[in-house]
Amino acid sequence: MRKERFRHGAALWGLLALICGGLALAAADGRAPELKIAVNPPVAVYGTPFSLKVTGLQPGERATVKAVSTDARKIIWESTAVFEADAAGAVDVARQAPVSGSYGEADIFGLLWSMKPLNPPAQQRIGYRDDEVNGWTVDFSVTDAAKTTASARFRCVYQMPGSGLVRVPLEKDGLRGFLYHPAEGGPFPGVIILGGSNGGLYEWLAQAFASNGFAALTLAFVQYPSLPAELVEIPLEYFMRAAAWMKTQPQVIAGRLGLAGGSKGGELALLLASQTDDFRAVVAWTPAAHVWEGLSQKFFAPDYKPMSSWSLNGQPLPFMPFKASPEDKAKEMKGELSSFVAFHRDSLAQADPAAIEKAAIPVEKIRAPILLVSGTDDQTWPAGEFCAAIMARLKKAGFAYEVKHVVNEKGGHQSFLPYFITANRGGGISGGEPKADARGGYRSWAETIAFLHRYLDR
Repeated sequence: MRKERFRHGAALWGLLALICGGLALAAADGRAPELKIAVNPPVAVYGTPFSLKVTGLQPGERATVKAVSTDARKIIWESTAVFEADAAGAVDVARQAPVSGSYGEADIFGLLWSMKPLNPPAQQRIGYRDDEVNGWTVDFSVTDAAKTTASARFRCVYQMPGSGLVRVPLEKDGLRGFLYHPAEGGPFPGVIILGGSNGGLYEWLAQAFASNGFAALTLAFVQYPSLPAELVEIPLEYFMRAAAWMKTQPQVIAGRLGLAGGSKGGELALLLASQTDDFRAVVAWTPAAHVWEGLSQKFFAPDYKPMSSWSLNGQPLPFMPFKASPEDKAKEMKGELSSFVAFHRDSLAQADPAAIEKAAIPVEKIRAPILLVSGTDDQTWPAGEFCAAIMARLKKAGFAYEVKHVVNEKGGHQSFLPYFITANRGGGISGGEPKADARGGYRSWAETIAFLHRYLDR
């Protein structure tokens, strides 16, 4: 028995000696785990989750991760963060907070929303400009304590390479737009996209919807050839004709149409759905609860007279006018205003209750589930308060369908879409913190896609 134990013990010690000798030889040869940085997936459709991980470090070793991207204006944006490797010699950017750098919390979007321009135009506050055709690219790199580097590239696209989408022009009956749907399969549930105050086309957004299994129509309604130049008394019948056209398309399931609109498009989505039963789901991103004054360049003229944004049956719809003083208008012309919220709050506070009720969107007449999205730091208008008023109106009416309000804390007017690169997004008055916009936009997009599939797929 003792000899047998001795033999087993000697064999065990021999095995350990062999392992240790192998490790010592590897160390002597300078072989170590290879430094790697990996983004997965390396190419992703807009709004798709991704991971960013570093391996090949020593436990506790510090390494610098850098993100670099060139926007559509050829301006270079950059962010950095220093991480400390875990016990396995790895860094998971989604789970680990940096010890220093451009941001401070565990956040998969941190290196994206914290980017700053390296070569901005002089004396200008700018924002990252997306390439609305090709998407955008970020080059990640990691440098360890020995100055060894590794790199990886991440591409965000609106449709996956190799997966075809069909683009159908709409130029009929005065309508202007483009319908996108997957090249294979179908027919598909339909979504009409309603843009904001510029009223133009959002083909990249239609591509993103189509890449998620929808037939998506981006519909222009102002500031487009042969269409009105200003958002004033736009006929709701225009959008009803678009819904009728969608129903005739062979790749659209006629009885499964939804609406998705943002800002003025959110106001419009709720208003339109209250006037017709064509839609089985309504998404309103940062919407209004009332019809508001139209948007005209004559706003700054001394003889300006407010007009409604929308009309029906040839008549302007009742609306809430802005309360803007001549001093406010002068500041706006100079680009000195930082918020339009007061215009809207003051209008509601000073108006006659009967006039407010006439301008209110009759959301209780909608015969479909509703998804609302707002940011608590919206500076374009108080969308959170508007959504709360919509929710209260629906509750009072005993609304029979699902209604959900997604609130993006500290999010701005643009926090409903996943703009991953959000630092200093110039242009317009939006509000919101970049971190909140990035997180809120990703969450809101996921909620939107799931909501529309839930009600339009069946």
